[in-house]
Amino acid sequence: MNKFWRKYLALLDTDFTTQVFDNIKNLLVCALLFAAGTNALDSGHHLYMGLLASDLAGWALIGVSAVLMLLNVSDGMRRLSRLPYHTAFQVILFLIYLVLAIRVVEIVWDFRA
Repeated sequence: MNKFWRKYLALLDTDFTTQVFDNIKNLLVCALLFAAGTNALDSGHHLYMGLLASDLAGWALIGVSAVLMLLNVSDGMRRLSRLPYHTAFQVILFLIYLVLAIRVVEIVWDFRA
């Protein structure tokens, strides 16, 4: 137990919690942008005084959120690849992260409705 406690304290010394919260914050921002984009596609309102159709704005928000999500996931994978664990463990962690990312988007969709 003492070994795990020392590893935990070492992670805290390397700003592990800051990195985790930043990653989650970025994930939530991407999910909100994605939900806003899908909401713009569902509604028929014209944005920006009729100069820009809501469909174009919706697709643009979805595209931006997809690029940001890809950057966030690739950053998480890069950080996972630095861990001194087996590749199978890293793949499992990545799949868990991906499932959580998809679930957050679904929660934001439900919250929007």
